Amino acid sequence: MNWKGGKESNHRDKMNDMDSLHDIDALLVTNPVNIRYLTGFIGVAPEERESYILLSNDTKYLFTNLLYVEQAKALEGVEVIQISRENPLSKEVLNLTTKLGIKKLGFEDDNLTVAEFTKLKDTLTDVAFIPTRNRIEEQRMIKRKDEIEHIKLAAKITDQCFSYIRKRIRPGVTESRLAWEIESFCKVKAGGNAFSPIVAFNEHSSQPHYESRGNSPLRNGSLILLDFGASVNGYCADMTRVVFLGTPKPEWVRAYETTLSANEKAMELLIDGERHGATLDAAAKEIIAEADFPTYPHSLGHAVGLAIHEAPRLSATKDEILKTDMVITVEPGIYIEGQYGIRIEDLVRLTANGTEVLSKSPKVLITL
Repeated sequence: MNWKGGKESNHRDKMNDMDSLHDIDALLVTNPVNIRYLTGFIGVAPEERESYILLSNDTKYLFTNLLYVEQAKALEGVEVIQISRENPLSKEVLNLTTKLGIKKLGFEDDNLTVAEFTKLKDTLTDVAFIPTRNRIEEQRMIKRKDEIEHIKLAAKITDQCFSYIRKRIRPGVTESRLAWEIESFCKVKAGGNAFSPIVAFNEHSSQPHYESRGNSPLRNGSLILLDFGASVNGYCADMTRVVFLGTPKPEWVRAYETTLSANEKAMELLIDGERHGATLDAAAKEIIAEADFPTYPHSLGHAVGLAIHEAPRLSATKDEILKTDMVITVEPGIYIEGQYGIRIEDLVRLTANGTEVLSKSPKVLITL
């Protein structure tokens, strides 16, 4: 099979071949990110299952309710089928499988709910359901030209936001206020945020995925971790920087310099052509361990695209090969529980000749 992608904002290029689907007659796609990637369809509340896609014989059948029919009909290369409580998905999928002679139907086994699967299986009694995983996600790993341009613009606006937010870090400001400022900036300049910004003061920064809800006023002699990214047409940027208000503690400085060395080591290896995620992760962790700090509890990085965390990951536990036109993060860190955390994260596009660093914000130690 050679299923093509639709268009989103008139710039979606053709999809890669999907010859790996030779073992099934059609694929039912339920993951909202994959649906957007394939068609450009964007709903308001994806968790409510606003759309489904059935891919078969180079045709994309998009199932959606009356609220989205007009939007769906404007998409290129999509045949729209309206569903409702009275005309459920299972009934329309049965009609299609009967019409097209589909006997083996693939489904995304890490996304389809038990209730959805049960209803479909009870209705499509003559169809074999074949679990699949990462069929679309594997295509999303390599970014097309238009996707790269969106991510680059998101990264540029993220850099602009860092310059903006640095001027608003002063005694008395709160984490929640700075997080709101970041969110507002990215919403106005880019149209959206890749994720809820992380703003962590002092001991809160030891939590890698801290929720920025603190309302305690910032004081002099503080560490501020900022992890955020703009989103342009759904494509994400991701960057982390740490700054200090007043004179930082000597241990903070040493941890910062060590984290920066780990970041730079991984970046140097990427520039030199190293494409083994495990090697990169191990090299960064070795620098941190040699400085007698605990190594970070997450992977060195991850791919970025329509989702903020995509495959592959740069992890010593799973050696994945990085390829040209993947966009990845490099984000080593040091976390001392209950005391502080330092993370320096860059967004990088891999090219045929090396790398293109998309995060331009300075990484030198900054005191305000």
